[in-house]
Amino acid sequence: MRTLIIGYGNRSRADDAVGWFVVEQLERLRLPGVELLTSHQLEVDHAELVSQFDTVIFVDAASPESPQQIARAVVRPKYQSHAVAHYLTPADVLALSEMVFGRAPLGILFSIRGLDFNFGTTLSPETEQAARDVVRQIHTLILKLERGAETGGLTANA
Repeated sequence: MRTLIIGYGNRSRADDAVGWFVVEQLERLRLPGVELLTSHQLEVDHAELVSQFDTVIFVDAASPESPQQIARAVVRPKYQSHAVAHYLTPADVLALSEMVFGRAPLGILFSIRGLDFNFGTTLSPETEQAARDVVRQIHTLILKLERGAETGGLTANA
């Protein structure tokens, strides 16, 4: 089983870089079968890469108004037009993967509430703490997905 983890956001806007932070922490774990990627934003080109994996985990910042500090959701392929031309969601990337390359992997999105989106290169303490929790959650999830794949029962709610 192959897993791709994409952490994305603006590294110059404090908590918006939380996806990058999570990927950097996961690099230290050297998880087998896991590929890591960081990006400023999700791109059309990601659809081809995504199509080559069994599972894709997206990690991004959520707005300060988000009701949960950490939200985890299964992402279903669904393409929709956006008012901002250079904006794609995880659902868009999965839909493009399915439409163009014939398959969409299991998609999971971790959204971490950010508090500070001003210019800066460090996370707020609250967001960093939540990001470290997400690293643990992703590590556990990957281990469960691996066990599920071995037994043939791959599920998003592992």
